[in-house]
Amino acid sequence: MNDLASRLFFLLVLVFPYPTAAVPASLAPRPTPSKFHLHFTDDLDYHLLHKAIGESLHYLRQRPTTAEFPLGTLSCTGKRLVRSLVFFDHLITSRPSPELLTLEISTFFDIYQAAGTPKVSPPGTMLVTGYYQPVFHGSLVRKPPFLYPLYAIPGNLVLRRNHNAASVQPGRFQGGRFTPYWTRKKIESRGYAKGSELVWLKDPFDAYLLHIQGSGLISLRDGSLRGIHYAMKNGRPYRSIGKYMVHTGKITLEEAGIDTIRQYLVDHPDELHEILYINQSFIFFQWTTSHDAVGNLDRPLTAGRSIAVDQHCFPAGGLAFLQSRKPAAGRKNEKHWILFNRFVLAQDTGSAIRGPGRVDLFSGTGKQAGQFAGKMKETGTLFFLLLKKEFL
Repeated sequence: MNDLASRLFFLLVLVFPYPTAAVPASLAPRPTPSKFHLHFTDDLDYHLLHKAIGESLHYLRQRPTTAEFPLGTLSCTGKRLVRSLVFFDHLITSRPSPELLTLEISTFFDIYQAAGTPKVSPPGTMLVTGYYQPVFHGSLVRKPPFLYPLYAIPGNLVLRRNHNAASVQPGRFQGGRFTPYWTRKKIESRGYAKGSELVWLKDPFDAYLLHIQGSGLISLRDGSLRGIHYAMKNGRPYRSIGKYMVHTGKITLEEAGIDTIRQYLVDHPDELHEILYINQSFIFFQWTTSHDAVGNLDRPLTAGRSIAVDQHCFPAGGLAFLQSRKPAAGRKNEKHWILFNRFVLAQDTGSAIRGPGRVDLFSGTGKQAGQFAGKMKETGTLFFLLLKKEFL
C-alpha cells in the first residue's frame, strides 16, 4: 500500500466506526489455504510463544469442548482450538526451519484470513495498533499532587441481565426504574462515584490512559508496586479522543499518538475536559494480586504475542499469524519501519477494537513498551490457523 493510500486508509478507520455485531456473510474469512502463499517466519524467540499458547490452553480447557467460537460467519469448537494449539506447540518444540514449518503448517492446518476492513483494498487489509501496561506513581490518599482518582465499582452501579443477548447491561435505578449509568462527564464533574476511589494519580491524562489500556502498575508512595485491572464499565459508548482531535483540526492524522495528545493537553489545559469528555465510556478498576497485565480471558498477557481483537468475529484464545510493520531505530536514532511476521494469540478485547479489520498488539509494560505502542499504527493481515479436521 503506497503512502497516499495508507493515509487514506487510516483516515477511513479514524472517521468510520466498526460494527459491533457478528460479521455478515460478505465479510466472512476465506478458508482457502491452497491460495495463500505464506512463508511462516517469526521475528521473536519461541520461548514466549510457548507461554502464550499455555495461557490460551488454560482458558479453553475451562470451556466445554463443544462450545462454539466465531470465525466470521463460520465457527469452530473449543475442542478444535485446543487440539490446534497443542499440535502447533509440539511442532515448534523442535525449532523447525521456516521452510519446514511452512510445509508442516500447510499440511496439517487450514488457514483462514481475517476479512479485514470493509471496502478497503486489497481485501484482508487490517489496521494494526499497539497497547501496553503503563506504570504510574499514585497515592492511596488524596494529597497534592495526587488529585485524580481511579474508582472501584461504585455501589450505585447495578447489572441487568439481557437474556436475549446472553449479556449484562450496566446501569442504575432512578425512581424505581432501571436507567443507563452516568457518562464520563457526569461521573467526574458531579462526583457520582465518590467514595469508591481506589487510588489517586498525579495527572488526569494518566488516569485516562489507564481507562484505555485496561490495566497498569501503580508505584505507591511507600515504594510498593501494585497491579490494577479493569473490573467493569459504565456501559456508555466509546469514542476515540484521537479521532475527535483530528476531526476538529487540533492535531493532524500524521501526528496522532499518545505523546502528541498528551503534549496538546499540556499546552491547552483549558481544553482538557472538552476533549476527555468526548468519550462517554468510563472504566472501574480492581486491585490485582500480580503485576501481569490480564486480558479478557482472565489470563496474563504475553508481550509481543497477545493481541486484542473483536471476539464477536474471531475465536477467543485462537492461534493466528500476523503480518505488518513495526517501528525500529536506525542510524543516529532515526526511526524507520521494518516488516515483521509473527505468531500471536487472541487473548484480549478492547472498546475501540471492533469489527473484522482491527488488531491491537500488546507490547508489554513500562515506558519502552509505551513508546512502541504509541507509534504502532500500520496496515497488516491476519490469518487464523486451525488443525484440519482429519487430524483432530
